[in-house]
Amino acid sequence: MADRWLLGSALLALGCAPEPELSVRAQAWPEATALFQRDPAWVGGDGAYSCDLGSDPQGRGRVLWLFGDSLIARTAKRDPGDAWFVRNSVAIQTGYDPTTALIAFHWGQIDGHAGSFFAESAKRWFWPGPCARIGSKVYVFGGWLWQVEPGMWGFAGERATVFAIDNPDASPATWQPRELPLAGDGTAVEVGTAGFVRDGWWYVYGRSGDWHDYKVARFAVTDVQRDDFLQPQVWTASGWQPWRRDGPQQAEVFALGAPESSVHFEPKLGRYVMGQSEGFGATTLALRTALTPEGPWSAPQTVLRPPESFTVGNFVYAGKAHPHLLGADLAMTYVPSQFNDVPSVPRKHWYHPHFAKLTWVTP
Repeated sequence: MADRWLLGSALLALGCAPEPELSVRAQAWPEATALFQRDPAWVGGDGAYSCDLGSDPQGRGRVLWLFGDSLIARTAKRDPGDAWFVRNSVAIQTGYDPTTALIAFHWGQIDGHAGSFFAESAKRWFWPGPCARIGSKVYVFGGWLWQVEPGMWGFAGERATVFAIDNPDASPATWQPRELPLAGDGTAVEVGTAGFVRDGWWYVYGRSGDWHDYKVARFAVTDVQRDDFLQPQVWTASGWQPWRRDGPQQAEVFALGAPESSVHFEPKLGRYVMGQSEGFGATTLALRTALTPEGPWSAPQTVLRPPESFTVGNFVYAGKAHPHLLGADLAMTYVPSQFNDVPSVPRKHWYHPHFAKLTWVTP
């Protein structure tokens, strides 16, 4: 009992609640991963945020996928080593079960070859984050970044932003995303890591600092429907407060978060669930839980060490849950990659989302 009390005290000191342990079984889901391996040109991409677009005229569910850095093959060989490198791409999945769904990938064009879907600006590029369909439009949070120094880790974030897509039921080839003004010019309000819509609010999480301390803001759905992202509420030490430049600062929800994650309300648990990768390198997939969006959140509970995390030289990241997908109690994705330029496994097995299948276990 004393050990449990000490553990609970330590978690609370980190901003984590000693939530009940989840009963969950998790396994790799290669039948679903095949969804990302069939396109003749799109051969890789990370990030893998998704949101439900609703049904098409035939009653089939549609899902928007948003990817960060992506690889578009130059030839029919689908060789990731001979591919255009673009900063973002998108896809539309038709059918909610990834093992039977269809998917169509889209990217931009620049100088006669593949380019980023969300166009780059000078030396800046956009990495997509959480998205949501609200009314007749889709909104996409994310961040503008730029290269500070050479190398795969030499980038830095400039500011958060949000785009509106006015015709999400049409082909992405016709989309013209509009960047909208964001409170604090995208710098004063921490947003863009994870998000969900519930009870008339779009809750959007952000992270700050080298240790990815999490914060949260929320935007009224009625404001969002008017393309208004200038008057959010932010979670502060005094509770939810309207954002003002000279007002209370966002409070830390918890420390030591993940660079990317997902959050949703899980009816079977009666709790909010955050899906993430845990740690750096050969990581695991983990879940946090909370009774309210602002927490207190539990410490991450490991649910699966992906098979790719057992290979020397690999790193696994971008863990997220996708509650709108069918075929599992909860579907998660992660992206395996390599620290070096010479993969120790065939290239087709890395640098694209892989699925994991979670099943809630009744005690």
